[in-house]
Amino acid sequence: MHDYQSLDQFLKNLEPRVRGGDMARDTSGVLHLFEETVEELRVAVEELRVTEEEMASAAQQKDLAGEAAARDARRLRDAFTAAPFPLLLTDSLGVVIYANAAAGALVGVRPGDLPGKPLAVFIAEDARKPFRALVSRLAHEAAPRTAQLVLQPRARLPLEVEAAVWPVPQSDGMAFGWRLTDVTERLVSEAAGAEQLAVLRATIDSLPDAVAAMDVDGSVLVWNRAAQELLGWAEDEVAGRPNPAVGDEVSSLLGAVRAAPGVAAPSRVAAVAEPKEGDPLPVELSLSPLADASGRVRGTVSIIRPAAVPAPAREGWSEAEMRRVLLEGATVGTLADRLRDGIAAGLHAGYLRAGDRLPSIRDAAQETGIDHRIVAGAYRRLGAAGFVEVRYRKGVRVAPPPQETDPELGETADWLAGVLEEAAALQVRVPGLPDLVRRWTASRPLRCACVDATVDARAALCHEMHSQWGMEAVPVALRPGGEGRRELVQALRDADLVVTTHFHGHELAAACQAEGKPLVLARLSPELVDAVEECVHHRPLTALVADPAYGERLRALAGGAAIRVVAVGDIAAVEALDPDTPVLATLAAREQVSRRLRLLVPATHFVAPVSVRTLARLLVNANVHPPSGLS
Repeated sequence: MHDYQSLDQFLKNLEPRVRGGDMARDTSGVLHLFEETVEELRVAVEELRVTEEEMASAAQQKDLAGEAAARDARRLRDAFTAAPFPLLLTDSLGVVIYANAAAGALVGVRPGDLPGKPLAVFIAEDARKPFRALVSRLAHEAAPRTAQLVLQPRARLPLEVEAAVWPVPQSDGMAFGWRLTDVTERLVSEAAGAEQLAVLRATIDSLPDAVAAMDVDGSVLVWNRAAQELLGWAEDEVAGRPNPAVGDEVSSLLGAVRAAPGVAAPSRVAAVAEPKEGDPLPVELSLSPLADASGRVRGTVSIIRPAAVPAPAREGWSEAEMRRVLLEGATVGTLADRLRDGIAAGLHAGYLRAGDRLPSIRDAAQETGIDHRIVAGAYRRLGAAGFVEVRYRKGVRVAPPPQETDPELGETADWLAGVLEEAAALQVRVPGLPDLVRRWTASRPLRCACVDATVDARAALCHEMHSQWGMEAVPVALRPGGEGRRELVQALRDADLVVTTHFHGHELAAACQAEGKPLVLARLSPELVDAVEECVHHRPLTALVADPAYGERLRALAGGAAIRVVAVGDIAAVEALDPDTPVLATLAAREQVSRRLRLLVPATHFVAPVSVRTLARLLVNANVHPPSGLS
């Protein structure tokens, strides 16, 4: 391909040819030479034109490529800037070249102000030395890595961040990209989780009962301190292995879990545990399924308690005494009966306990002179009857007695059963218990002054003192500014005890002391407080009250949360209440409203249990030790 220089060279070569005189001697030759010259000029010019077009096209392509590269660069810069996570570009010394908006927000500086600043100035002072060591390693190794940094944002507390760093080759050296992730909350959460686990572990270790948790294969997951003390094995000896003490007893429940995951019920069984050292130990197992957060059963939890065996009146039989009682005088025909009666008598009198070792087959045969096969047959019959257990390589043991019937009771029935148990320990006969309760709680009706400044609190206190405690409840209004002082003093004198709320405790304490009347501060039932807190966390709560002043107390109860107070005197507001939205309605308000309402707490005590014990002791004391002159 020719260019302008080719054309110039052609003209230079043409000049000597013309001067050589060929054109003067041969006209036709001159013409022919001229025509060739013109043709060559035309070709040269055409090639020159093509060359210009190709150069123009190449220039245009170059411009287009430059524009595309510029667009790509803008897209990359926009993507970098708009990334929702903090991104930085630094040189090999850690000086910021570019930072996106998220990075600026993380360190508390406008993104445009970051370029040119060393990243080290945003690192907590005590963490800068490790950071500079990291930058130095990056410059020499030029390999991606992650690191934990402590950022010190402007005017904020330090942040724990996780930095992902990677090399970015540049024409003038090496740069590094940084992606920063704030992990402060995660680390706090992990620390809190570790603390919760530590608290949970400490709680489990502090339990007085042995606790062992197993997975669905029976391998031990948790083994608390009480289990080690009771059974002898340390947790590191049993972790990941089948339960060495009561493995057989949990196998059936584990089999049920494996066969039907999620279908398992708590159960209690009597068993004989095998301690690491010493004789077998009769125990009671409380077995429950171990479920994960989704409810899927992953194993079992067993609480292991020593069986409640009556303490023997004296020490257990010695070996010689046991042989005498069980074997002396036994014959082939009476051996089984003699063994059975002797074992039963020993259990009944407390000389024997489940798991005690009995004379071996060989020892019994030598003691009685009876063939060992007959002795083995007698023990087999006793084993079938449930008196003994013949264990391989562990001899003959006293079997656990039949499990006593222990029905599942409801909450109130279980409480009453506990009362009867304690009464029996105090030699109080069950038939006489109702009369005892009646005499010690209702021989002398008590007059209770229920004092408060609000109608709602007085009504609730009077209702509970009368319906729950059988007292004659008298409402006493506490008026502001000392009004009605004479009536208040007279009411205190006429009462056997005074019940009020914490709003007036200090105000009444001196007067009650002067009149010699016991004072009880009724705390609000936690069930009621929990119901209010649970409601206000999800939606606004409407409180229907008889006295607007009590509504202000409820607002304080909810910690300033949004509680709308409606007084029963506001007929329009009461009628506008949605019958399907729960409302907190006081007893005094309910007594004045005839329309149907959906109550937030349909039925609960007003007085908290912490106040109930004081009331109970006052009631019993007033009936057991009435004032002089009263019966």
